[in-house]
Amino acid sequence: MLALIEREVVDKYGWLDGKEFVNMMALAQAAPGLIAVNSAIFLGHRLAGWKGVAVCVLGAVLPSVVIILLVAMFFSQYRTMEGVEAVFSWVRPAVVALIAATVVRLIKHIW
Repeated sequence: MLALIEREVVDKYGWLDGKEFVNMMALAQAAPGLIAVNSAIFLGHRLAGWKGVAVCVLGAVLPSVVIILLVAMFFSQYRTMEGVEAVFSWVRPAVVALIAATVVRLIKHIW
């Protein structure tokens, strides 16, 4: 998620530079709560005040909530199927790769 946020915020739209992004992530990690929500609060307030906070937080939270609700509705019925187990065995390494890519990009901005 952090790599996606960085690509959009720094590279695509230029709302923050690399150093500001690292500082935002440090604040987002230090504050209690989800990093994506904390960074959405910071960025939304910086760009559009409290209205920006509302829009950014909804944009960060709502898609995940909807997807998780849909998956939960169907997962209990199909979780023992081989195909479903195979998909989840592929998801784990992908998550590790995304986290590793984020760490590498953040380290590049620090040095």
